[in-house]
Amino acid sequence: MYFVGREREMREIKRTLEEGNNVIVSGKFGMGRTSLIKHIADTHDRWRFIFLDFSKPPGHVCNHLLVELFPKRRSGREYVKYKSSRFQILTRDLEDNRKHILVLDDIAKLTSPKLDLLRHLTWESRFLFIAIVESFLPRNDLFQLRTWLNPSVMIGLRRLNIRDGVEYFKRYAKVHHLDWTESQITGLAMAAGGYPLRMKEISARELQGHTDGKPV
Repeated sequence: MYFVGREREMREIKRTLEEGNNVIVSGKFGMGRTSLIKHIADTHDRWRFIFLDFSKPPGHVCNHLLVELFPKRRSGREYVKYKSSRFQILTRDLEDNRKHILVLDDIAKLTSPKLDLLRHLTWESRFLFIAIVESFLPRNDLFQLRTWLNPSVMIGLRRLNIRDGVEYFKRYAKVHHLDWTESQITGLAMAAGGYPLRMKEISARELQGHTDGKPV
């Protein structure tokens, strides 16, 4: 509802996925990288998005993915050994017929075991990938990531402009019936500095203050 300012990036991501290619999203913390992908996932049910914390060890990643892919076949949450879980991910018939998009979130460093997992996951065309990388990801790691996700499109997220920030706070005020003036809305947008995460935090704080200030 409050997603603004990323229309061009959303179009590019959707077009890339429709063409059967992968996406790499980069940007500083607070740019709303994961929120952007979640927004696309929430508004496009033709694809099955699975979010994976790629800062975790490969065994943890595979077990989480196994549960997501095959919920009907998992009677419990018992831990499956890494190679066994990886084999099942790559060979079992998928329970959902939609194209699966694996969102590899929070990539700050690519170790040899993670590159090995990436190599196996990309070996066949079973999945599409969206990799969300930190801005400080080492250059060599980024090169290897792009190698394994080839063909892919690189999308960098920058700060939103003041106009987008004003639009966000206007929508927020309307939905929550807040009587913010134009001057207040502009001030909030400037305070956020173009960071979507900060915009969200500021609006939540202001709403809480408005609620707490109401008479009981």
